[in-house]
Amino acid sequence: MPELADVEHRHLRSAIEFAVAMAEEVQKRKLGVDVPKELRPMYGKPRIPKSALGKLRRAIDRDDAFRELVARGALPELVDEAGRLWLQRPSGWEQQLVETVRRTEADEEEADARSALRREEKRRRAAEQAAVRVEAGAIEAQALAAARAAEIDQLRADLGKADDELAALRTELIDVRNEARHARDREAAARARAERLEADGPATTSSSPTPSGTSPATSAPTSSAEPPEPGRPPADAAPGVDPADLRRAIEAADAVVRELRSLLPTQQPGDGSPRRRRRRQPLPLPGGVLASSAEAARALLRSDATVLVDGYNVAKLGWPDLALDRQRAVLLEGVENLARRFGADLTVVFDGSSVIGAHADRHRTVRVAYSPEGVTADDVIRDEVARLPVDRAVVVVTNDAEIVRDVKAVGANVVPSNALLAVM
Repeated sequence: MPELADVEHRHLRSAIEFAVAMAEEVQKRKLGVDVPKELRPMYGKPRIPKSALGKLRRAIDRDDAFRELVARGALPELVDEAGRLWLQRPSGWEQQLVETVRRTEADEEEADARSALRREEKRRRAAEQAAVRVEAGAIEAQALAAARAAEIDQLRADLGKADDELAALRTELIDVRNEARHARDREAAARARAERLEADGPATTSSSPTPSGTSPATSAPTSSAEPPEPGRPPADAAPGVDPADLRRAIEAADAVVRELRSLLPTQQPGDGSPRRRRRRQPLPLPGGVLASSAEAARALLRSDATVLVDGYNVAKLGWPDLALDRQRAVLLEGVENLARRFGADLTVVFDGSSVIGAHADRHRTVRVAYSPEGVTADDVIRDEVARLPVDRAVVVVTNDAEIVRDVKAVGANVVPSNALLAVM
């Protein structure tokens, strides 16, 4: 019947498995009952494969005697209702079997639905727990990000303070260097003035008239005459010179000389002999850095060396199309920036103090020098290198081959003009 054909084999599994077990027992007891041969391969198997159910069902259907034998032992505890109906086959069993299978399928669907609902509920709870964990993780991440942002802000504030302190220290260093440089300038000026006064004094005295009644032999100072006391003007000072001004100049020169001599002693302690003059040593460069490179220029600018810049040699190389005054202004602006960036002690030397506009600019951090009339900037640079103490490192920026040769001979470092321009 069409409806019976719709009953799937799986709904008769309990009856088929019971029939196989009965067939195996009959064979063991040798009761002389014929059993379908299709059942024999299934003996001893704990569970019959789904693919074999149809074949076994058809074999049992064909053997009514064996089926009726099995039906007599099909108890409710061993075979379900659908299986018993199929084995026992009471009146109207086909319709009853179909209805029983339908109820079973409905129950299975309901059970599947309940199982699916439980699974969905479990997944929902897992998803909610995952969402809670994600939310908690997001809150924790936000708190951590806020803490990191606060730390970054604090570090930035600390960095800003450090930059301010570094700028202040660089400014202080530049001021100290300027003071030392000005002290050296005052010493040189005082020495020059004292030397002029010393040179002019005897000449003026020898040409002054001899007082009446005194012979030249008695009026001229002898070689054994006592020298004037320190700080006191000589007795034969030139006429027209205010003794008070001369005394103050000599005292100022003596004070500067004493101060500088205390910093730069010229004698070995205890023996009074002159100190042997040491040779200036050039600064070493980092490994692998070429002396003519921009990296070398940066390293030397960061050092504590005095840097002398051949002004027009750099300016004409860097800005050849500009007028001379514009070349000078642009160079000084760039060098001023370098002094702020590296804290370097920079002096720019130009040719010709008589050039129009030469002294118009005033730079606080950079010293600007102009060669006097009849003197080249090259000679000023050589004199500056020779004047500085030998324990003071010196860097000269130029492409002039003669200056390079001369300053290297006295232990100065040399930076090519193009290397300095590359750093600006």
